[in-house]
Amino acid sequence: MASKMCFFVDPITVFDERIITFNYVKGLSFSQKQKNVLSFHSSIKESHPNSNILEVSTKSSNPIGVALSAFNLKLDGFLIESIFQSSKVFSNGDQYKFLKSRSPLEAKRFISSESKGDLVCFRYQDVDFPLTPKSLFYDYIYIKALKQAPDISSELKNYDIFTDIEFNEKKQVNCQARSCAIYSYLLRNNCVDYYLSSVDVFKELYRKEGGVQLSF
Repeated sequence: MASKMCFFVDPITVFDERIITFNYVKGLSFSQKQKNVLSFHSSIKESHPNSNILEVSTKSSNPIGVALSAFNLKLDGFLIESIFQSSKVFSNGDQYKFLKSRSPLEAKRFISSESKGDLVCFRYQDVDFPLTPKSLFYDYIYIKALKQAPDISSELKNYDIFTDIEFNEKKQVNCQARSCAIYSYLLRNNCVDYYLSSVDVFKELYRKEGGVQLSF
């Protein structure tokens, strides 16, 4: 057995995080991970039989979920994961902007091996983003990218629950499935443009009644 987090679209708090236990299939192969996605979704369906669930990762059996992976989704022509890594600013002043043009794996490996000092903020298009709420910057760039891909992202309003089989909530903060749940909420309420109008307005999402980002 294994437990993983999934993200429900919520009409009040934007989304709700829930831990679901499912039968785990051992192995690291692509096929084994897809089996785990099916098992994960099956467990969710037991308590939410009428829900529409989307796996958002390269392991998704749905082409929409694959396209929405941060390793595939682009903002202004650059991959989301690469933008995220290139926007990190460290306490010694370093920021590796050139990583925006590298592959996500190259960018992540470079940061892991070369970065010095503590992370102090994210800097993107000359705007500094704070480290709290913890996923604000990631959600912001991901949702901006979704708006640039309406043929795909418009489908998100049809899903109630989002998963990412690769996400480990014990070790990671940012999750593309969470960002998709937020976007689904925005689409349903016709307020995508409002919340993307400025960073300060986007921050309002994290002060919704009941509190978005419940685990923080």
